Amino acid sequence: MIIWRGWGVLAVVYIALCAAFLGGLIGASVLQSSAAAGPLAGLGIMIGGALAAVHGWYLNVHGPRKRADQWEEAERPRLEDAADRGLLVVGNTQPSSPEEAAQMIESVITDGRRAIGRHGPHSVFWIPMEIIGILAIVGGAILAAATLFSAIAG
Repeated sequence: MIIWRGWGVLAVVYIALCAAFLGGLIGASVLQSSAAAGPLAGLGIMIGGALAAVHGWYLNVHGPRKRADQWEEAERPRLEDAADRGLLVVGNTQPSSPEEAAQMIESVITDGRRAIGRHGPHSVFWIPMEIIGILAIVGGAILAAATLFSAIAG
C-alpha cells in the first residue's frame, strides 16, 4: 500500500510513465531491442525523477516561501499600524516603548514565517517529492549504466 500526502503520488506517476514510455514503448516495441530497453528505462527513470524533483521543489519549497512572503507583506503593516496607535498586544503583553514594539513585531513575523513557510506536505512514505526525484535520478543512472554495460559485454 502506497501512502502519500498531497500531490506526492505524482512522483511515482512521473517515474513510472517515463520509464514505461522510454523502456517499454520505445526500447522494446519501436526499436524491438531488449538490449536497448534497459538503458532507455533507466533514462526514463532519470527523466521522471527530474520531473518529480522540480515539481516537488515547486510544491514543497517555493510555494510555502511565497505564501510566507505574501503573509508578511500583509501582516507587517497591520502590526506597525497597531503599534503606532498603541493597540499592539502580543502574548497578553503590550510594549512599553517603540523599540520593544519593533522587537515584538519582528518576533511575530519570525514565528509566522516559520509556521507558514514550513516544508510542504507533498510526499510518498513521508519522503518529500524532490528527494524521491533525486533518488530516482541516481537509481536511473545506475540502472542505465548497468544494463548498458551488460549489453555491451554480453
